Amino acid sequence: MSSPTILIALTLSASPADAHSPTFGMAALSTRALAPGEVWGMTDGWGLARSVDGGASWAWLCEESVGTDTVYDVLAYADGVALAATAHGLVRVDESCTGSTLAGVPAGFAFQVAAYGGGAAAAIVGPDEGGIVFCDDLTCTPSALWGANMYPKALVVDGTTLWVSVVWTDTLASALFRSTDGVAFEEVFRWPEGEVDPRVVHATGDNVLVWTRPRSDAALPAIEKSVDGGRTFLRTFEQGYYTDATPGVFVEGDVVLLGSWFGARTWRSDDLGGSFVEVSAEAPAVRCGVRVGDAVLTCADHLADGFSVATTDDLVHFAPLACLEETLPAACAEAACEPYLDAWVSAGAYGGGRCDVDSGDTAEPTPEPECGCSGGWAPGWALGAAGVLLVRPRRAPVRANT
Repeated sequence: MSSPTILIALTLSASPADAHSPTFGMAALSTRALAPGEVWGMTDGWGLARSVDGGASWAWLCEESVGTDTVYDVLAYADGVALAATAHGLVRVDESCTGSTLAGVPAGFAFQVAAYGGGAAAAIVGPDEGGIVFCDDLTCTPSALWGANMYPKALVVDGTTLWVSVVWTDTLASALFRSTDGVAFEEVFRWPEGEVDPRVVHATGDNVLVWTRPRSDAALPAIEKSVDGGRTFLRTFEQGYYTDATPGVFVEGDVVLLGSWFGARTWRSDDLGGSFVEVSAEAPAVRCGVRVGDAVLTCADHLADGFSVATTDDLVHFAPLACLEETLPAACAEAACEPYLDAWVSAGAYGGGRCDVDSGDTAEPTPEPECGCSGGWAPGWALGAAGVLLVRPRRAPVRANT
């Protein structure tokens, strides 16, 4: 991963058109149990999007709502309010498209945020130090897991337990930490110096899943599972290249969906990561997921029809939830988005979110609607949209330095 300094410099020097992706892929979704109809989404290079009807229609808030820097993660925090992890810190964004940076966040960028203890926990990486901060509505405070040369790679919340994997940039040693109270952190596992780049991706009780990316091509990246609270790990799935970043993961009960970042494929485990099989040749590459009512919304990089927000009721078959050929910003963001609209329209013409029912997934339990994005089948479609991906055939694995 690039250093914080490089990331920030690239973003600030780019023009509006250059600073954004040519497509609108969705990379993160977040909702709250108390308000499942309100879903916040993080797009690839286009800031935030918001749905108020369970994902059936979306409004683009545009990146100005959270500043002009890159957005890495989003958390639905309260009614009409989200926290965005960005290249310039943690930003509170409301439904009126107003964003304000939370105080107390040390210098650096925030790349992950999760609900914890009535507030939020966020992973921060600074020029010389980093770690975990705890935040309320307005301010953040560094936790005990904060120090020089510390680079937190990922955090996972399991009830009151917080799991964090870190790397020390001076030695490249890496470790897994656990806190049950948000005060004290226990180191439960350490990897040899310079061997892997570990990212904890899920934890349920003593069952912990970590994605370990090697630092050379001598080994493959893998899912490693622990059943004893992170004391020991067993490698259960290997796939890809040593340069591959963390795959998309969605877990519900004992079912794990693992979406590839390199081959546009998704694997499923029915034993909480003990073994995996590919879902199907037609299934999208799942990047994230969140339950909304009786179905699961996924960030889904589809092979054939270009949709990037899908729905599934069985975690096997997927159907597009919105056609995204025509896109508009939310009414509150129209003025702020003006500098980006030409690039936004160009990206829509370049990629298009066509829902091609003839080449779509075999979604028998969840039939695909007929579309034509002009047909208006998605309720409230005038609000706009969020996630469009290039239409393309199945691609071979591609190396990507991350």
